[in-house]
Amino acid sequence: MTDNSFAGPMSMIKINGSKIKLLREQQGLTQLYLATAVEVTTDTISRWENRRYPSIKRDNGLKLAEALNVQLEDLLEETSENTAKTPHSGIPPNVTPPEIIHSKFTQKRLFFIVLGTIVCIAMTFIWIFVHSSQPLLFSAKRILPAHCIDGQPFPVLIEVTGAPDVATAIIIKESLPMNGTIHTTSPKVTTGGLRNNQIRWLKKITRAGFFAYVVSVSGKDAVDFSFTGTAAISHDSESSIDGKNTIAVGQHHWADSNKDNIISDDEILAVYDLYSEITDINLNIDLIEEIWLGSEYSWDSARATYKIID
Repeated sequence: MTDNSFAGPMSMIKINGSKIKLLREQQGLTQLYLATAVEVTTDTISRWENRRYPSIKRDNGLKLAEALNVQLEDLLEETSENTAKTPHSGIPPNVTPPEIIHSKFTQKRLFFIVLGTIVCIAMTFIWIFVHSSQPLLFSAKRILPAHCIDGQPFPVLIEVTGAPDVATAIIIKESLPMNGTIHTTSPKVTTGGLRNNQIRWLKKITRAGFFAYVVSVSGKDAVDFSFTGTAAISHDSESSIDGKNTIAVGQHHWADSNKDNIISDDEILAVYDLYSEITDINLNIDLIEEIWLGSEYSWDSARATYKIID
C-alpha cells in the first residue's frame, strides 16, 4: 500500500493510534495483552496509541492487526489519496453505465435473490412457530469462583435467560455475607440499591441479560461464605437464583481454579470468556495477566500482596 508505507532499510507503515486504542478498548484488551502478542513493551503500545510513533514496522503491524482481530488496512492512517477514490475507479473506460447495470442483474442472480428471500421468509415462520409453541423458561444462574483470598476482591456473575422477546422489567435481589464488601456493580445501581449487604437491580432486558459485581469477604481460611438471591419479571415469576452459592477463603487467586499456584492458558481464557463483555467492573486484569506470564505465584498474607516468580 504505497500511500501508507515508504521505502527504507525495512518495510514501514503509517498507523492511526486512535484507531488502535479504540479497537483495544472496545474488545476489553489491555496494553499488556497487545505488548505480549506483538512482542514489544507496554511503553511501545502506549506510544503507538498516543501517536508518538506514527510509523512502525510492517511485521509489527501485521501482529497488531491479528491481536485486534482486524485487517492491517483498518489500522492505517487515512490519506487524501485513498479517500479521494471514486466508486467507478475500477470500471473500464469502454463500458457504459447501462451495460454495468445489466451485468449486475442477470437472470441467474435474480434467481438466487428470489430463492434467498423465500428461504428467509420460511425460516422466520419456523422461528415464530417454535417460539410461540414453547413456554418461556425464565431462570437466573449465579457464577461464583470456588475460592478467594481474605479481603481480596473477586467477581460474581448472574446470568438471566428466558425473558420475553420484548423489553421487560426485571428485579434482581442479591444478598451478600454480613462481612462482605461491595466494590463495583454492573449495571450501576443507585445508593438506594445498596443497603444491608444487599444489591437491588431494576432494569429492562430482552430475552437474556447479565448482572455482575465485585466483592470481597473477610474471614479465616477454609471458611465458606454464602450468597443468596432472587430474580423476577412479575410477582408470579420470582424464583431463587440457581448456580453456585458458596465460596471458601484460602491462599489462592480466584482465577487459579485448580489452586496450583499458577494461572494457566485455559484459566485465563476462561476469565476472558466469562467477563470480556462486562467492561464497567474492575477485575484487575493486569494482575491476572502478570500472574499468567510468570512461572508461579504465592500469597504473602503479612504484606497482603502477591509474590510472582518470573
